Amino acid sequence: MLKNYLFDLGGVLLDIRMKNAYERFVALGLPPAELEPGGSAYKLMEDYQLGFITTAEFCQQVAEKCRNVGKCAANVFARCAAGPTTPHDIEDAWNSICLSVADRKLQALRKLRKMEGVASVSLLSNTNELHWKCSCKNWFNANSNRLEDFFDKIFLSQELHLQKPDPEIFKTAIRELGASPAETIFLDDSPVNTAAAAACGLQTLTVTADVDWVEELGIRP
Repeated sequence: MLKNYLFDLGGVLLDIRMKNAYERFVALGLPPAELEPGGSAYKLMEDYQLGFITTAEFCQQVAEKCRNVGKCAANVFARCAAGPTTPHDIEDAWNSICLSVADRKLQALRKLRKMEGVASVSLLSNTNELHWKCSCKNWFNANSNRLEDFFDKIFLSQELHLQKPDPEIFKTAIRELGASPAETIFLDDSPVNTAAAAACGLQTLTVTADVDWVEELGIRP
């Protein structure tokens, strides 16, 4: 019997479009190669997600890589005013990834926590301070919502200095929940991550455009 529910954030609860940040960074003058695996900006994103650098350091260092802004007349995203790219520009571009959390999903989380036999509903996410604060400000702590209405525990890569699909992040969550892996389900939009969780003994659900987790979990309106 399932007693514990672990949810990913982006792609499961939070609707995202990663390409938004890519497009805006390029428009600010960041060479596309910097954003690909092996690029220095890509490495900064990884370090930021793991909590190895602060928000201020992340925004400042990425901004410094965008100093060649100038040819922006034809680009709707670019800063066309005189002056270099600022950390605030980077913050805005980075947060453009976050689109929305549907109220239907928020209500489903509330109902799930009240269902008979459910011991915990928690979050386990590869995320960073800016995206997490954006999510809380606009959805989880907005419109009379409170973060504690939705989750018993929150496991974030930025705080644990671990990220999926590292097995240790799943083991840490199970240990802190005092849960049995066999009685825990992990929901993620990445098959790589759900496969890693399954290898740790958890039940899993890979959420895609064709998989509605609210229906799959049998949460009634």
